[in-house]
Amino acid sequence: MVQEFLSRAARGESVYISDVRRAFSQADCRIACELSLAIGGKKRWELRLPAAQSEAELAFVREYFHASLYNILSAFGGARMTLSVAPEDAFARSLCGSLDAVFQVHLPKRERRGYGKCLNVTDRINAAMGIPPFSFEVTERALPEPPAGARPYSDAVSSCRAAVGKARGAAICGIDIGGTDIKVVGIRGGRIACVKEYDWFPAEMTRMEQVIEPILLMARVVRAAMALPDTPEAEALRERMLQKGVSGEEMRRAADACRAAYGEAPLLDGIGVCFPDVVIDDMIVGGETYKTRGIRNASPDYEKEFLQLASLKELLLSECRPGGRVHLANDGSLAAYTAAVELAHSEAAGSVADGVFAHTLGTELGTGWIDETGGIPQIPLEVYNCVIDLGSHPARAYHELDARSVNNFNTGLSGTLQKYCSQSGAYRLALRVFAERTPARYDELFDKGFLERRGGGVFVRQTPADMRKPLLEHLMRLASEGDPAAEEIFREIGEFLAVTFEETEWMLAPRSRARVLFGRFVKHKRCFELMQERAGKRNGVRFVAGDGNLAFTPLMLDLKSDPAHTVAQFGQAVGAAYFAASQL
Repeated sequence: MVQEFLSRAARGESVYISDVRRAFSQADCRIACELSLAIGGKKRWELRLPAAQSEAELAFVREYFHASLYNILSAFGGARMTLSVAPEDAFARSLCGSLDAVFQVHLPKRERRGYGKCLNVTDRINAAMGIPPFSFEVTERALPEPPAGARPYSDAVSSCRAAVGKARGAAICGIDIGGTDIKVVGIRGGRIACVKEYDWFPAEMTRMEQVIEPILLMARVVRAAMALPDTPEAEALRERMLQKGVSGEEMRRAADACRAAYGEAPLLDGIGVCFPDVVIDDMIVGGETYKTRGIRNASPDYEKEFLQLASLKELLLSECRPGGRVHLANDGSLAAYTAAVELAHSEAAGSVADGVFAHTLGTELGTGWIDETGGIPQIPLEVYNCVIDLGSHPARAYHELDARSVNNFNTGLSGTLQKYCSQSGAYRLALRVFAERTPARYDELFDKGFLERRGGGVFVRQTPADMRKPLLEHLMRLASEGDPAAEEIFREIGEFLAVTFEETEWMLAPRSRARVLFGRFVKHKRCFELMQERAGKRNGVRFVAGDGNLAFTPLMLDLKSDPAHTVAQFGQAVGAAYFAASQL
Protein backbone atom coordinates (compact mmCIF):
# COMPACT_ATOMS: atom_id res chain seq x y z
CA MET A 1 0.00 0.00 0.00
CA VAL A 2 2.70 2.50 0.99
CA GLN A 3 4.91 1.37 -1.87
CA GLU A 4 2.12 2.17 -4.34
CA PHE A 5 1.86 5.69 -2.92
CA LEU A 6 5.63 6.12 -3.21
CA SER A 7 5.64 4.91 -6.80
CA ARG A 8 2.94 7.39 -7.77
CA ALA A 9 4.78 10.20 -6.00
CA ALA A 10 8.02 9.38 -7.83
CA ARG A 11 6.16 9.52 -11.18
CA GLY A 12 5.06 13.07 -10.34
CA GLU A 13 1.47 12.13 -9.55
CA SER A 14 -0.51 13.55 -6.65
CA VAL A 15 -1.00 11.39 -3.56
CA TYR A 16 -3.91 12.99 -1.73
CA ILE A 17 -3.78 13.01 2.05
CA SER A 18 -7.46 12.05 2.28
CA ASP A 19 -6.80 8.96 0.13
CA VAL A 20 -3.90 8.01 2.40
CA ARG A 21 -6.12 8.45 5.47
CA ARG A 22 -8.72 6.08 4.04
CA ALA A 23 -6.03 3.55 3.12
CA PHE A 24 -4.59 3.71 6.65
CA SER A 25 -7.98 3.54 8.40
CA GLN A 26 -7.56 -0.09 9.45
CA ALA A 27 -3.89 0.12 10.50
CA ASP A 28 -2.98 -1.15 13.97
CA CYS A 29 -1.18 1.91 15.36
CA ARG A 30 -3.68 4.35 16.86
CA ILE A 31 -2.95 7.87 18.13
CA ALA A 32 -5.78 9.88 19.67
CA CYS A 33 -5.32 13.66 19.36
CA GLU A 34 -7.22 16.12 21.53
CA LEU A 35 -6.86 19.85 20.86
CA SER A 36 -7.68 22.38 23.59
CA LEU A 37 -8.84 25.49 21.76
CA ALA A 38 -7.75 29.01 22.66
CA ILE A 39 -11.40 30.06 22.61
CA GLY A 40 -12.39 27.22 24.95
CA GLY A 41 -13.65 23.72 24.24
CA LYS A 42 -11.88 20.70 22.78
CA LYS A 43 -11.73 18.82 19.48
CA ARG A 44 -10.84 15.14 18.98
CA TRP A 45 -9.38 13.08 16.11
CA GLU A 46 -7.84 9.62 15.72
CA LEU A 47 -4.93 8.84 13.41
CA ARG A 48 -4.12 5.30 12.24
CA LEU A 49 -0.60 4.46 11.03
CA PRO A 50 0.76 1.29 9.38
CA ALA A 51 4.07 -0.40 10.07
CA ALA A 52 6.86 0.71 7.73
CA GLN A 53 9.09 -1.80 5.94
CA SER A 54 11.84 0.57 4.77
CA GLU A 55 13.30 4.01 5.41
CA ALA A 56 11.34 5.44 2.46
CA GLU A 57 8.09 4.02 3.83
CA LEU A 58 8.90 5.32 7.30
CA ALA A 59 9.55 8.80 5.91
CA PHE A 60 6.18 8.72 4.10
CA VAL A 61 4.27 7.62 7.22
CA ARG A 62 5.98 10.33 9.26
CA GLU A 63 5.11 12.95 6.65
CA TYR A 64 1.48 11.88 6.70
CA PHE A 65 1.37 12.07 10.51
CA HIS A 66 3.07 15.46 10.70
CA ALA A 67 0.98 16.89 7.85
CA SER A 68 -2.26 15.76 9.53
CA LEU A 69 -1.35 17.54 12.77
CA TYR A 70 -0.11 20.55 10.84
CA ASN A 71 -3.44 20.82 9.01
CA ILE A 72 -5.35 20.69 12.30
CA LEU A 73 -3.18 23.42 13.83
CA SER A 74 -3.42 25.55 10.67
CA ALA A 75 -7.20 25.39 10.90
CA PHE A 76 -7.74 25.67 14.65
CA GLY A 77 -4.63 27.01 16.34
CA GLY A 78 -4.98 25.97 19.96
CA ALA A 79 -3.59 26.14 23.46
CA ARG A 80 -2.41 22.53 23.75
CA MET A 81 -2.57 19.24 21.87
CA THR A 82 -2.69 16.05 23.93
CA LEU A 83 -1.75 12.81 22.17
CA SER A 84 -2.68 9.46 23.67
CA VAL A 85 -0.70 6.35 22.69
CA ALA A 86 -0.85 2.73 23.81
CA PRO A 87 1.90 1.92 26.39
CA GLU A 88 3.23 -0.95 24.27
CA ASP A 89 3.38 1.09 21.02
CA ALA A 90 7.01 2.24 20.82
CA PHE A 91 6.54 3.57 17.26
CA ALA A 92 3.69 5.87 18.31
CA ARG A 93 5.63 7.06 21.36
CA SER A 94 8.64 7.82 19.20
CA LEU A 95 6.56 9.80 16.68
CA CYS A 96 4.82 11.85 19.37
CA GLY A 97 8.01 12.37 21.35
CA SER A 98 9.60 14.12 18.38
CA LEU A 99 6.83 16.68 17.86
CA ASP A 100 8.44 19.46 19.89
CA ALA A 101 11.45 19.26 17.58
CA VAL A 102 9.47 18.82 14.34
CA PHE A 103 7.21 21.79 15.11
CA GLN A 104 10.07 23.76 16.72
CA VAL A 105 7.95 24.55 19.78
CA HIS A 106 10.82 26.08 21.76
CA LEU A 107 12.45 28.08 18.95
CA PRO A 108 11.88 31.82 18.50
CA LYS A 109 9.32 32.64 15.79
CA ARG A 110 11.94 34.03 13.43
CA GLU A 111 13.89 30.75 13.44
CA ARG A 112 10.94 28.44 12.75
CA ARG A 113 10.66 26.75 9.36
CA GLY A 114 8.33 24.23 7.77
CA TYR A 115 5.83 22.75 10.21
CA GLY A 116 6.88 25.20 12.91
CA LYS A 117 5.50 28.15 10.95
CA CYS A 118 1.90 27.38 11.93
CA LEU A 119 2.85 27.88 15.59
CA ASN A 120 3.88 31.46 14.86
CA VAL A 121 0.24 32.24 14.08
CA THR A 122 -1.02 30.10 16.97
CA ASP A 123 1.29 31.78 19.47
CA ARG A 124 0.33 35.29 18.27
CA ILE A 125 -3.34 34.41 18.74
CA ASN A 126 -2.66 32.96 22.19
CA ALA A 127 -0.70 36.06 23.21
CA ALA A 128 -3.56 38.29 22.04
CA MET A 129 -5.96 36.22 24.16
CA GLY A 130 -3.69 36.21 27.20
CA ILE A 131 -2.84 32.51 27.28
CA PRO A 132 0.56 30.73 27.14
CA PRO A 133 2.22 29.59 23.90
CA PHE A 134 1.11 26.32 22.32
CA SER A 135 2.41 23.01 23.72
CA PHE A 136 2.24 19.28 23.02
CA GLU A 137 1.49 16.72 25.74
CA VAL A 138 1.94 12.96 25.28
CA THR A 139 0.18 10.49 27.55
CA GLU A 140 -0.33 6.73 27.74
CA ARG A 141 -3.69 7.22 29.44
CA ALA A 142 -6.88 6.91 27.42
CA LEU A 143 -8.50 10.28 26.84
CA PRO A 144 -11.90 10.74 28.52
CA GLU A 145 -14.90 10.83 26.21
CA PRO A 146 -15.78 14.41 25.29
CA PRO A 147 -19.20 15.61 26.43
CA ALA A 148 -21.92 15.54 23.80
CA GLY A 149 -22.46 19.04 22.44
CA ALA A 150 -25.94 20.43 22.05
CA ARG A 151 -26.96 21.61 18.59
CA PRO A 152 -26.58 25.40 18.61
CA TYR A 153 -29.64 27.53 17.93
CA SER A 154 -29.51 28.81 14.36
CA ASP A 155 -29.81 32.58 14.10
CA ALA A 156 -27.90 32.95 10.85
CA VAL A 157 -30.81 34.01 8.64
CA SER A 158 -32.15 36.72 10.94
CA SER A 159 -28.69 38.17 11.68
CA CYS A 160 -27.86 38.36 7.95
CA ARG A 161 -31.15 40.07 7.16
CA ALA A 162 -30.66 42.56 10.00
CA ALA A 163 -27.30 43.68 8.53
CA VAL A 164 -28.95 44.51 5.18
CA GLY A 165 -31.63 46.53 6.94
CA LYS A 166 -29.03 48.56 8.83
CA ALA A 167 -27.12 49.32 5.62
CA ARG A 168 -30.09 51.08 4.04
CA GLY A 169 -29.65 54.31 5.99
CA ALA A 170 -25.88 54.33 6.45
CA ALA A 171 -22.76 55.66 4.76
CA ILE A 172 -20.36 52.73 4.65
CA CYS A 173 -17.10 51.80 2.95
CA GLY A 174 -16.38 48.16 2.12
CA ILE A 175 -12.72 47.28 1.47
CA ASP A 176 -11.58 43.95 -0.03
CA ILE A 177 -7.79 43.63 0.26
CA GLY A 178 -6.10 41.07 -1.98
CA GLY A 179 -2.61 40.12 -3.05
CA THR A 180 -2.74 41.97 -6.38
CA ASP A 181 -5.37 44.65 -5.80
CA ILE A 182 -7.62 46.44 -3.32
CA LYS A 183 -11.30 46.67 -4.27
CA VAL A 184 -13.52 49.24 -2.55
CA VAL A 185 -17.18 50.21 -2.64
CA GLY A 186 -18.88 53.25 -1.12
CA ILE A 187 -22.45 52.78 0.13
CA ARG A 188 -24.86 55.63 0.77
CA GLY A 189 -28.61 55.46 1.29
CA GLY A 190 -28.71 51.74 0.58
CA ARG A 191 -27.12 52.12 -2.88
CA ILE A 192 -23.61 51.78 -4.31
CA ALA A 193 -22.32 55.32 -4.71
CA CYS A 194 -18.82 54.60 -6.00
CA VAL A 195 -16.44 51.75 -6.86
CA LYS A 196 -12.64 51.74 -6.83
CA GLU A 197 -9.93 49.21 -7.80
CA TYR A 198 -6.28 49.83 -6.92
CA ASP A 199 -3.46 47.53 -8.05
CA TRP A 200 -0.64 46.82 -5.62
CA PHE A 201 1.93 44.16 -4.74
CA PRO A 202 2.26 43.90 -0.94
CA ALA A 203 4.65 40.91 -1.10
CA GLU A 204 7.34 43.27 -2.44
CA MET A 205 6.91 45.82 0.36
CA THR A 206 9.55 46.07 3.07
CA ARG A 207 7.82 48.27 5.69
CA MET A 208 4.38 47.89 7.26
CA GLU A 209 3.58 51.56 6.55
CA GLN A 210 3.59 50.67 2.85
CA VAL A 211 0.75 48.21 3.53
CA ILE A 212 -1.27 50.44 5.85
CA GLU A 213 -1.12 53.75 3.95
CA PRO A 214 -2.91 52.59 0.76
CA ILE A 215 -5.72 51.07 2.85
CA LEU A 216 -6.25 54.35 4.70
CA LEU A 217 -6.10 56.22 1.40
CA MET A 218 -8.82 54.02 -0.10
CA ALA A 219 -11.17 54.87 2.79
CA ARG A 220 -10.40 58.57 2.44
CA VAL A 221 -10.95 58.51 -1.34
CA VAL A 222 -14.32 56.76 -1.05
CA ARG A 223 -15.48 59.15 1.68
CA ALA A 224 -14.54 62.13 -0.50
CA ALA A 225 -16.08 60.65 -3.67
CA MET A 226 -19.42 59.96 -1.97
CA ALA A 227 -19.68 63.56 -0.75
CA LEU A 228 -19.09 65.34 -4.07
CA PRO A 229 -22.00 67.22 -5.66
CA ASP A 230 -23.33 66.43 -9.13
CA THR A 231 -21.43 69.07 -11.09
CA PRO A 232 -19.00 68.73 -14.00
CA GLU A 233 -16.12 70.04 -11.88
CA ALA A 234 -16.86 67.59 -9.05
CA GLU A 235 -17.29 64.73 -11.51
CA ALA A 236 -13.81 65.43 -12.91
CA LEU A 237 -12.34 65.16 -9.41
CA ARG A 238 -14.30 61.98 -8.74
CA GLU A 239 -12.97 60.47 -11.95
CA ARG A 240 -9.39 61.35 -11.00
CA MET A 241 -9.75 59.49 -7.71
CA LEU A 242 -11.70 56.47 -8.88
CA GLN A 243 -10.04 55.80 -12.21
CA LYS A 244 -8.32 52.41 -12.39
CA GLY A 245 -4.54 52.65 -12.72
CA VAL A 246 -4.17 56.09 -11.16
CA SER A 247 -1.28 56.38 -8.70
CA GLY A 248 -1.61 56.74 -4.96
CA GLU A 249 -0.08 60.20 -5.14
CA GLU A 250 -2.59 61.32 -7.77
CA MET A 251 -5.47 60.03 -5.65
CA ARG A 252 -4.09 61.90 -2.65
CA ARG A 253 -3.87 65.16 -4.61
CA ALA A 254 -7.43 64.71 -5.91
CA ALA A 255 -8.72 64.08 -2.39
CA ASP A 256 -6.92 67.22 -1.19
CA ALA A 257 -8.52 69.19 -4.04
CA CYS A 258 -11.96 67.88 -3.00
CA ARG A 259 -11.44 69.11 0.54
CA ALA A 260 -10.15 72.50 -0.64
CA ALA A 261 -13.09 73.03 -3.00
CA TYR A 262 -15.98 71.50 -1.05
CA GLY A 263 -14.84 71.27 2.56
CA GLU A 264 -14.33 68.24 4.76
CA ALA A 265 -16.45 65.29 3.59
CA PRO A 266 -18.96 63.85 6.08
CA LEU A 267 -17.55 61.06 8.21
CA LEU A 268 -18.63 57.50 7.55
CA ASP A 269 -20.92 55.39 9.70
CA GLY A 270 -18.76 52.34 9.26
CA ILE A 271 -15.96 50.58 7.39
CA GLY A 272 -15.83 46.87 6.72
CA VAL A 273 -12.47 45.33 5.88
CA CYS A 274 -11.74 42.00 4.22
CA PHE A 275 -8.07 41.32 5.09
CA PRO A 276 -5.97 38.42 3.74
CA ASP A 277 -4.68 37.10 7.06
CA VAL A 278 -5.91 35.65 10.34
CA VAL A 279 -8.27 38.07 12.09
CA ILE A 280 -9.51 37.42 15.63
CA ASP A 281 -11.91 39.92 17.23
CA ASP A 282 -11.05 42.64 14.65
CA MET A 283 -7.31 42.18 15.29
CA ILE A 284 -4.93 40.98 12.56
CA VAL A 285 -2.81 38.33 14.28
CA GLY A 286 -1.46 35.95 11.61
CA GLY A 287 1.65 37.42 10.02
CA GLU A 288 2.76 34.40 7.98
CA THR A 289 1.09 34.99 4.61
CA TYR A 290 2.80 35.61 1.29
CA LYS A 291 1.56 39.23 1.38
CA THR A 292 3.95 40.10 4.22
CA ARG A 293 6.84 38.02 2.94
CA GLY A 294 8.90 41.06 1.92
CA ILE A 295 8.50 42.68 5.32
CA ARG A 296 9.37 39.43 7.13
CA ASN A 297 12.57 39.14 5.11
CA ALA A 298 13.57 42.81 5.40
CA SER A 299 12.71 43.70 8.98
CA PRO A 300 15.26 43.16 11.77
CA ASP A 301 12.32 42.99 14.22
CA TYR A 302 9.35 41.57 12.35
CA GLU A 303 7.24 41.08 15.49
CA LYS A 304 7.45 44.80 16.25
CA GLU A 305 6.82 45.67 12.60
CA PHE A 306 3.80 43.37 12.36
CA LEU A 307 2.24 44.84 15.52
CA GLN A 308 1.59 48.02 13.55
CA LEU A 309 -1.27 46.18 11.82
CA ALA A 310 -3.00 45.93 15.18
CA SER A 311 -3.64 49.69 14.94
CA LEU A 312 -5.45 49.44 11.57
CA LYS A 313 -8.89 49.47 13.16
CA GLU A 314 -8.12 52.61 15.18
CA LEU A 315 -6.59 54.35 12.16
CA LEU A 316 -9.66 53.63 10.05
CA LEU A 317 -11.94 54.88 12.81
CA SER A 318 -10.59 58.37 12.08
CA GLU A 319 -12.66 58.24 8.87
CA CYS A 320 -15.81 57.45 10.89
CA ARG A 321 -18.18 59.57 12.96
CA PRO A 322 -18.19 59.25 16.76
CA GLY A 323 -19.87 55.93 17.45
CA GLY A 324 -19.01 54.64 13.99
CA ARG A 325 -17.77 51.08 13.57
CA VAL A 326 -14.84 49.41 11.86
CA HIS A 327 -15.22 45.65 11.52
CA LEU A 328 -12.48 43.37 10.14
CA ALA A 329 -12.47 39.74 9.07
CA ASN A 330 -10.33 37.35 7.09
CA ASP A 331 -10.98 37.33 3.34
CA GLY A 332 -12.33 33.79 3.44
CA SER A 333 -14.63 34.61 6.35
CA LEU A 334 -15.98 37.61 4.45
CA ALA A 335 -16.60 35.39 1.42
CA ALA A 336 -18.70 33.06 3.56
CA TYR A 337 -20.45 36.02 5.20
CA THR A 338 -21.21 37.58 1.81
CA ALA A 339 -22.71 34.33 0.57
CA ALA A 340 -24.75 33.90 3.76
CA VAL A 341 -26.22 37.40 3.47
CA GLU A 342 -27.23 36.89 -0.15
CA LEU A 343 -28.64 33.40 0.41
CA ALA A 344 -30.62 34.67 3.42
CA HIS A 345 -32.52 36.90 0.98
CA SER A 346 -33.16 34.14 -1.57
CA GLU A 347 -35.51 31.17 -1.95
CA ALA A 348 -32.67 29.08 -0.49
CA ALA A 349 -32.67 31.01 2.80
CA GLY A 350 -33.32 27.82 4.75
CA SER A 351 -29.90 26.47 3.78
CA VAL A 352 -28.21 29.24 5.78
CA ALA A 353 -29.46 27.61 8.98
CA ASP A 354 -26.68 25.04 8.53
CA GLY A 355 -24.09 27.77 8.00
CA VAL A 356 -22.09 28.63 4.89
CA PHE A 357 -18.65 27.40 3.88
CA ALA A 358 -16.82 29.37 1.19
CA HIS A 359 -13.52 29.68 -0.65
CA THR A 360 -11.93 32.55 -2.53
CA LEU A 361 -9.73 31.55 -5.44
CA GLY A 362 -7.20 34.19 -6.36
CA THR A 363 -3.62 34.92 -5.35
CA GLU A 364 -4.08 32.20 -2.73
CA LEU A 365 -6.98 30.08 -1.46
CA GLY A 366 -9.08 31.84 1.15
CA THR A 367 -11.47 29.87 3.35
CA GLY A 368 -14.39 31.12 5.37
CA TRP A 369 -17.02 29.58 7.55
CA ILE A 370 -20.19 31.10 8.94
CA ASP A 371 -21.56 28.57 11.41
CA GLU A 372 -25.20 27.89 12.17
CA THR A 373 -25.36 30.72 14.71
CA GLY A 374 -24.48 33.23 12.00
CA GLY A 375 -21.09 33.92 13.55
CA ILE A 376 -17.51 33.51 12.37
CA PRO A 377 -15.67 30.86 14.43
CA GLN A 378 -12.68 32.61 16.01
CA ILE A 379 -10.04 30.23 14.68
CA PRO A 380 -7.22 30.79 12.15
CA LEU A 381 -8.79 28.62 9.39
CA GLU A 382 -5.59 28.91 7.32
CA VAL A 383 -6.71 26.17 4.95
CA TYR A 384 -4.48 27.52 2.17
CA ASN A 385 -1.56 26.26 4.28
CA CYS A 386 -2.99 22.74 4.63
CA VAL A 387 -1.15 19.86 2.99
CA ILE A 388 -3.32 17.91 0.54
CA ASP A 389 -0.66 16.24 -1.63
CA LEU A 390 2.01 13.89 -0.25
CA GLY A 391 3.20 13.07 -3.77
CA SER A 392 4.41 15.10 -6.79
CA HIS A 393 8.03 14.48 -5.75
CA PRO A 394 9.77 15.85 -8.88
CA ALA A 395 8.05 19.23 -8.45
CA ARG A 396 9.46 19.49 -4.93
CA ALA A 397 12.95 19.98 -6.37
CA TYR A 398 12.12 23.47 -7.67
CA HIS A 399 12.52 26.64 -5.62
CA GLU A 400 9.20 27.79 -4.13
CA LEU A 401 9.13 30.88 -6.39
CA ASP A 402 9.57 28.74 -9.51
CA ALA A 403 6.25 28.42 -11.35
CA ARG A 404 6.70 24.61 -11.53
CA SER A 405 7.13 24.17 -7.76
CA VAL A 406 4.66 22.64 -5.27
CA ASN A 407 6.54 24.20 -2.34
CA ASN A 408 4.81 26.80 -0.17
CA PHE A 409 6.06 30.39 -0.49
CA ASN A 410 5.98 30.96 3.28
CA THR A 411 6.83 27.61 4.86
CA GLY A 412 8.71 25.69 2.18
CA LEU A 413 6.41 22.70 2.81
CA SER A 414 5.36 20.69 -0.21
CA GLY A 415 1.81 19.94 -1.33
CA THR A 416 -0.06 22.77 0.40
CA LEU A 417 -3.20 24.30 -1.10
CA GLN A 418 -1.41 27.58 -1.74
CA LYS A 419 0.09 25.92 -4.85
CA TYR A 420 -3.05 24.02 -5.92
CA CYS A 421 -6.28 26.06 -5.64
CA SER A 422 -4.81 29.43 -6.60
CA GLN A 423 -3.31 31.37 -9.47
CA SER A 424 0.03 29.69 -8.69
CA GLY A 425 -1.69 26.34 -9.13
CA ALA A 426 -3.04 27.43 -12.51
CA TYR A 427 0.44 28.52 -13.65
CA ARG A 428 1.99 25.23 -12.55
CA LEU A 429 -0.68 23.15 -14.24
CA ALA A 430 -0.41 25.20 -17.44
CA LEU A 431 3.30 24.48 -17.70
CA ARG A 432 2.79 20.77 -17.16
CA VAL A 433 -0.35 20.27 -19.27
CA PHE A 434 0.79 22.47 -22.17
CA ALA A 435 4.21 20.79 -22.26
CA GLU A 436 2.52 17.37 -22.42
CA ARG A 437 -0.31 18.17 -24.84
CA THR A 438 0.33 21.34 -26.86
CA PRO A 439 3.98 22.47 -26.95
CA ALA A 440 2.96 25.51 -29.04
CA ARG A 441 0.82 26.77 -26.14
CA TYR A 442 3.75 26.18 -23.81
CA ASP A 443 6.08 28.27 -25.97
CA GLU A 444 3.43 30.95 -26.23
CA LEU A 445 3.59 31.58 -22.47
CA PHE A 446 7.18 32.75 -22.93
CA ASP A 447 6.73 34.40 -26.34
CA LYS A 448 3.91 36.60 -25.00
CA GLY A 449 6.00 37.64 -21.99
CA PHE A 450 3.94 35.95 -19.28
CA LEU A 451 6.87 33.79 -18.12
CA GLU A 452 10.64 34.09 -18.20
CA ARG A 453 13.55 31.69 -17.77
CA ARG A 454 16.07 32.89 -15.23
CA GLY A 455 18.91 31.10 -13.42
CA GLY A 456 17.66 27.69 -14.48
CA GLY A 457 14.15 28.38 -13.21
CA VAL A 458 10.80 29.45 -14.70
CA PHE A 459 9.14 32.49 -13.18
CA VAL A 460 6.10 34.68 -13.79
CA ARG A 461 7.40 37.95 -15.21
CA GLN A 462 6.91 40.85 -12.81
CA THR A 463 9.00 43.56 -14.47
CA PRO A 464 8.56 45.87 -16.23
CA ALA A 465 4.90 44.85 -15.77
CA ASP A 466 3.35 42.42 -13.27
CA MET A 467 2.05 39.56 -15.44
CA ARG A 468 0.32 37.51 -12.71
CA LYS A 469 -3.23 38.67 -13.44
CA PRO A 470 -2.76 38.81 -17.24
CA LEU A 471 -1.43 35.23 -17.26
CA LEU A 472 -4.41 33.94 -15.31
CA GLU A 473 -6.77 35.85 -17.60
CA HIS A 474 -5.03 34.28 -20.61
CA LEU A 475 -5.52 30.76 -19.23
CA MET A 476 -9.16 31.41 -18.30
CA ARG A 477 -9.88 32.86 -21.76
CA LEU A 478 -8.36 29.81 -23.47
CA ALA A 479 -10.49 27.49 -21.31
CA SER A 480 -13.60 29.56 -21.98
CA GLU A 481 -12.93 29.30 -25.72
CA GLY A 482 -12.75 25.52 -25.50
CA ASP A 483 -9.00 24.89 -25.66
CA PRO A 484 -8.78 21.25 -24.43
CA ALA A 485 -5.43 21.66 -22.63
CA ALA A 486 -6.56 24.85 -20.87
CA GLU A 487 -9.82 23.16 -19.89
CA GLU A 488 -7.81 20.42 -18.16
CA ILE A 489 -6.15 23.05 -15.92
CA PHE A 490 -9.48 24.00 -14.38
CA ARG A 491 -10.73 20.43 -14.19
CA GLU A 492 -7.68 19.57 -12.08
CA ILE A 493 -8.23 22.60 -9.86
CA GLY A 494 -11.76 21.27 -9.34
CA GLU A 495 -10.28 17.96 -8.23
CA PHE A 496 -8.02 19.80 -5.77
CA LEU A 497 -11.09 21.59 -4.40
CA ALA A 498 -12.83 18.25 -3.96
CA VAL A 499 -9.85 17.01 -1.93
CA THR A 500 -10.02 20.23 0.07
CA PHE A 501 -13.65 19.40 0.80
CA GLU A 502 -12.59 16.00 2.14
CA GLU A 503 -9.89 17.46 4.36
CA THR A 504 -12.12 20.19 5.80
CA GLU A 505 -14.86 17.63 6.41
CA TRP A 506 -12.39 15.53 8.41
CA MET A 507 -11.06 18.44 10.43
CA LEU A 508 -14.05 20.75 10.86
CA ALA A 509 -17.22 18.75 10.06
CA PRO A 510 -19.28 21.80 9.05
CA ARG A 511 -23.00 21.14 8.68
CA SER A 512 -23.10 22.85 5.31
CA ARG A 513 -22.22 20.43 2.50
CA ALA A 514 -21.97 22.95 -0.35
CA ARG A 515 -18.98 25.19 -1.05
CA VAL A 516 -19.46 28.74 -2.31
CA LEU A 517 -16.63 29.90 -4.61
CA PHE A 518 -15.59 33.52 -5.08
CA GLY A 519 -12.77 35.22 -6.95
CA ARG A 520 -11.29 35.58 -10.40
CA PHE A 521 -11.63 31.86 -11.19
CA VAL A 522 -15.41 32.21 -11.00
CA LYS A 523 -15.53 35.20 -13.34
CA HIS A 524 -15.65 32.90 -16.38
CA LYS A 525 -18.65 30.59 -16.27
CA ARG A 526 -16.87 27.87 -18.25
CA CYS A 527 -13.97 27.73 -15.76
CA PHE A 528 -16.46 27.28 -12.93
CA GLU A 529 -18.24 24.50 -14.83
CA LEU A 530 -14.95 22.70 -15.44
CA MET A 531 -14.04 22.82 -11.75
CA GLN A 532 -17.49 21.51 -10.80
CA GLU A 533 -17.26 18.72 -13.39
CA ARG A 534 -14.11 17.10 -11.98
CA ALA A 535 -15.03 17.77 -8.34
CA GLY A 536 -18.41 16.14 -8.83
CA LYS A 537 -16.77 13.03 -10.25
CA ARG A 538 -14.51 12.68 -7.22
CA ASN A 539 -16.99 13.04 -4.38
CA GLY A 540 -20.12 14.87 -5.51
CA VAL A 541 -19.39 18.12 -3.69
CA ARG A 542 -21.62 20.93 -4.96
CA PHE A 543 -20.16 24.34 -5.72
CA VAL A 544 -22.14 27.58 -5.70
CA ALA A 545 -20.72 30.37 -7.85
CA GLY A 546 -20.26 33.66 -6.03
CA ASP A 547 -21.13 35.60 -9.19
CA GLY A 548 -24.13 37.53 -10.45
CA ASN A 549 -26.40 34.56 -9.77
CA LEU A 550 -25.69 35.02 -6.05
CA ALA A 551 -27.15 38.53 -6.00
CA PHE A 552 -30.36 39.06 -4.03
CA THR A 553 -29.79 42.06 -1.74
CA PRO A 554 -30.19 45.65 -3.01
CA LEU A 555 -26.48 46.41 -3.02
CA MET A 556 -25.52 43.19 -4.80
CA LEU A 557 -28.25 43.74 -7.38
CA ASP A 558 -26.79 47.22 -7.94
CA LEU A 559 -23.45 45.58 -8.60
CA LYS A 560 -24.98 42.94 -10.87
CA SER A 561 -26.50 45.64 -13.09
CA ASP A 562 -23.23 47.61 -13.27
CA PRO A 563 -21.84 47.28 -16.83
CA ALA A 564 -18.23 47.74 -15.71
CA HIS A 565 -17.95 45.88 -12.38
CA THR A 566 -18.99 42.31 -11.58
CA VAL A 567 -20.23 40.50 -8.49
CA ALA A 568 -17.34 38.04 -8.82
CA GLN A 569 -14.87 40.95 -8.59
CA PHE A 570 -16.51 43.29 -6.06
CA GLY A 571 -18.93 41.05 -4.20
CA GLN A 572 -16.67 40.71 -1.18
CA ALA A 573 -16.31 44.48 -0.90
CA VAL A 574 -20.11 44.68 -0.74
CA GLY A 575 -20.09 41.88 1.82
CA ALA A 576 -17.55 43.85 3.87
CA ALA A 577 -19.95 46.82 3.84
CA TYR A 578 -22.78 44.62 5.15
CA PHE A 579 -20.35 43.22 7.73
CA ALA A 580 -19.71 46.75 9.03
CA ALA A 581 -23.45 47.51 8.98
CA SER A 582 -24.09 44.49 11.20
CA GLN A 583 -22.33 46.37 14.03
CA LEU A 584 -24.37 49.59 13.74
